[in-house]
Amino acid sequence: MTLLSLRSVSKSFIRGSTVRRVMTDVSLTVEGGRLMSVYGGRGSGKTTLLRVAAALDAPDRGEVRFAGRPLHRMDGRELLALRRRQIAWVDGAGPHDDRMTARDIVALPLQREFAARGARAAASDALAALGIAEHAGEPWRELPDLARILCSIGQALARQPRLLIVDDPTAGLDILARERVCGLLRDAAERDGLAVLMAVPDMPSMLQSHESRVLSRGRLLEPATALGGGPAPAPPVIDLPLRDSA
Repeated sequence: MTLLSLRSVSKSFIRGSTVRRVMTDVSLTVEGGRLMSVYGGRGSGKTTLLRVAAALDAPDRGEVRFAGRPLHRMDGRELLALRRRQIAWVDGAGPHDDRMTARDIVALPLQREFAARGARAAASDALAALGIAEHAGEPWRELPDLARILCSIGQALARQPRLLIVDDPTAGLDILARERVCGLLRDAAERDGLAVLMAVPDMPSMLQSHESRVLSRGRLLEPATALGGGPAPAPPVIDLPLRDSA
C-alpha cells in the first residue's frame, strides 16, 4: 500500500529580496513495509523534502498525500493529529533536557498506555532489543553517537507510527554503525509494515534500502538501483543516474 506520495512538489524560501528554490517538481512514493532512502549532498534539499513529507511544511506547488488523503485538504487539527499519531520524526537532536536518561526518553510516548513504572520497564525492554541496554541509565549528554540515534529511533518506534521519517541517521557514524542503523530501520519496516523515508549523507548508507533516490539541487534524479527483495549475497552496485527526470 502506498502510504506517502508526493506529486510534482516544489518549495521555495524567501530571505529578504531573494527567493531560493529548494525543491523542484519532486515526485516520490513510499510503500508500507519498505525503507526508502534519499541521498544528497549539503544543500540538496533533503531535509526540506522530509519536512514536507512529514506535514511539517506545506509545499508551494504540488500535492502530498498520506494514505490517499491530500494533506492540503486537512485542517490544522487534522494535521496535528496526523503528526502526533501516525508520523514519527527522527533527527538525533535529542530532548530539550539533556539530563534525561535513555530509558526516560524512550518511555515518554509509552506513558499514554502504561503507568510510569510500566513505561520505564517497557522502555528498558526496547533498549535491550536495540542492543543498548547498558546505556539505559545514562543521560543523553553522555551517550555515544550510535546510542543517541538508536535511542531516538526507539522513542519514535514506541509511538507505533505508520510513517517513520529519519533525517541523516548515519551522519558521523563508522561503517559498522551505519549498517546497524540502516539494518534496524529496514527490519522495522518489514516487521511492522512501516513506511520509512530516510535521508542519508553518503552512498554506502543506501545499500540496505528497498529503494533509493538521489536528490541534487532540489531535483529528484532518475532512480538509483532499487535494493529490495530480501538479503543479497553481495552488496549491489548502485548505478548513478545520468540524467535529470524533471
